[in-house]
Amino acid sequence: MKISVNSPSKAIDLTLTLSCGQVFRWVQYGGSWFGTLGKTLIKIRQRKGYLDVQSSHPILRSTISNYLRLDDDLESIISELSEDTVFSQVAYEVRGLRILRQDPWECLISYICSRNSRISMIRRVLNNICQRFGEKVTLGEYTNYTFPRPEEIVEAKLSELIGCGLRYGRVQAEEIKNAAELVQKGALDFNVLKRMSYPEAKTKLISLCRGVGSKVADCILLFSLEKIEAFPIDVWVARAMATLYHKYLDKRLVKRILSNPHLSNADYERLSRFARDHFGRYAGYAQEYLYHWIRTKNVECDA
Repeated sequence: MKISVNSPSKAIDLTLTLSCGQVFRWVQYGGSWFGTLGKTLIKIRQRKGYLDVQSSHPILRSTISNYLRLDDDLESIISELSEDTVFSQVAYEVRGLRILRQDPWECLISYICSRNSRISMIRRVLNNICQRFGEKVTLGEYTNYTFPRPEEIVEAKLSELIGCGLRYGRVQAEEIKNAAELVQKGALDFNVLKRMSYPEAKTKLISLCRGVGSKVADCILLFSLEKIEAFPIDVWVARAMATLYHKYLDKRLVKRILSNPHLSNADYERLSRFARDHFGRYAGYAQEYLYHWIRTKNVECDA
């Protein structure tokens, strides 16, 4: 299957998009990227002007395009954000990065597992969960595992989840099972959250799910629930904002960030509110570009 990305509106840097830290289980192998969508193992290779896609099971072109958010007019989005001259330089250095449209269930569990962890550790934990509870899928010589369904996690023993290497052990295992139970029972309905406004959806997500605070909620909302205005802030993004936008921020907030980028809840909300007001409806795109930009610079952060 070939998917055209030959126009500026559909431009994508596949490697940048799949490796920038918004998603954790895609693997580059032999010049192609491998990952699972539902029960299907996907192989994608970027060619000049198009994406070459192979799959373990039949899959619609629209499913791949939807996941990669090729319906987002990237040229217009970056043009609007680049009215800010500071961001325009970031965008020049980080070209072709797209926000993905992830499965909300997998995204929820991925970010519950992400707290205070490096990407390599998150990837290892999620791969362990998939190998233990998912289904094996093969494409050519490459093998991977699907992400387990909520009912498979509900039936799992806490000890089995703990054995997957969760950083916070039993606490996180209970959070994961709690989330699975909410989804299975319908108490957590992702379609309902998509229809809510950003503030309503965030409040609902935090109130329902153990292990979901402001940052984790913002990640889930941005990467899987259509809230492109969400602006997740970790130590990297906080440092980028303090470095590039210090003239617009309270000096005391900048000083706190530069001395310790692990934000208090109050400072998180202050910085998030500023970013959403400053960047507007595409704040989430600005966040991901800033996140990648600061990680390529010689700046030390703890996580």
